[in-house]
Amino acid sequence: MLLIRDTEVEGYRGLDVFCDGGKIRDIGKNLVRPNAEIFEADGGALLPGLHDHHAHLFALAAVRRSVRCGPPEVVDDEMLTSVLRNAGDSADSWIRGIGYHESVAGMLDRHTLDAMVSDRPIRIQHRSGKMWFMNSIALQAVGMNESNGQLFRKDDWIRERLGPEVDHSADVAAASRLLASYGVTGITDATASNDADVERAWSDIDISQRVRLMGNEDLGHGALKIMLDDYALPEIDEFQQRIGAAHECGRPVAVHCVTRTELVYTLSALMEVGSLSGDRIEHASVVDESTLDLMQRVGVWVVTQPNFLAERGNQYLEDVGAQQLEFLYRAKSFLDVGIPLGGGTDAPFGGADPWAAMHAAIHRKTQSGEVIGEQEKLAPEQALAMFTSSAETPGGPPRRITPGQAADLCLLAKPWSEARGRISKDDVAMTVMAGTITYRR
Repeated sequence: MLLIRDTEVEGYRGLDVFCDGGKIRDIGKNLVRPNAEIFEADGGALLPGLHDHHAHLFALAAVRRSVRCGPPEVVDDEMLTSVLRNAGDSADSWIRGIGYHESVAGMLDRHTLDAMVSDRPIRIQHRSGKMWFMNSIALQAVGMNESNGQLFRKDDWIRERLGPEVDHSADVAAASRLLASYGVTGITDATASNDADVERAWSDIDISQRVRLMGNEDLGHGALKIMLDDYALPEIDEFQQRIGAAHECGRPVAVHCVTRTELVYTLSALMEVGSLSGDRIEHASVVDESTLDLMQRVGVWVVTQPNFLAERGNQYLEDVGAQQLEFLYRAKSFLDVGIPLGGGTDAPFGGADPWAAMHAAIHRKTQSGEVIGEQEKLAPEQALAMFTSSAETPGGPPRRITPGQAADLCLLAKPWSEARGRISKDDVAMTVMAGTITYRR
């Protein structure tokens, strides 16, 4: 049992909230529950626990045993060489790099990496998650001696070749604790390879978040995650059949769309097959006016990552044409036309802090302070709502703090009138999942 005293609930101050059996049981003033653990909120706002609608928890856990290989930590080939050569020992001797971008040292290959480190196997993941780069000793270990060291969409294949991993449950637990410190009580794991085996693995893990899976056909429930690459699109008939088969099983689809080509291709298929409530566009990175209209007509939901504007904005300013910048990671335009908008961090490909993502949705500033898409800025309440809708309906109504609801809560150290001007993880004072405190500062 937990009694949160003197908190602010939906704008009403000085309330007590009593939780028992994993649910909110009572809300009122001067509640007395003799056997309950008491937490003094000191007037801080009590919010629904945050839900990250697009993350990859196992990959986030792997960050603990990886080295950063891209901006802002690493910006040129000398820095990359240094971090690789100074990488610490690992249980399997591999150096695992993450976050690489070609602005550092071009498109890596085996020879470039051999010149940096030749006596330990290296695999470095591009920050998009699409490609791994390996040196020669790594390629020999996975049986690809003829490869140039650039492995596209080979995650599952590499995992099979590397064989059983050592137990990384401690890393998963640490990642879970990190999310709890942000007030996160739930995640949707958006890994496309999630299947029945992964689901069984999840059931054995004790973490501080509720987890909703999307994945492949073998998973059998939840959204069917479909990855698209505009230079290797599937045959349209095959794509439509895959969507249709999922719909027949009552499963919506969640389609990865980071280019206009991928998005239009997906919407065209959905128009032909017919959409199902819950069909999602993941990322929706570039959406012009005509595509926005098409999305509205098809009836899809959007789960996007505004944090990329803050994390990668300077690179976008260099790589994206001026006319396209206004269409990048839109937000307010979706809400204005009635498209449900959920928020995800895409951790670890983006930072795992949902407050940073909300802050980016509000201010839309790059690292250098330039604003991308002024007209797409959200109010703090709209940004918060992206992460407080239910797991089942991202972008739907924010969850309520009322008796009978799950006691998944995020307590701030300040009332909302003060916190809304900061939007920072530093204001999280306590996190509660199913009535149990999972984080307190």
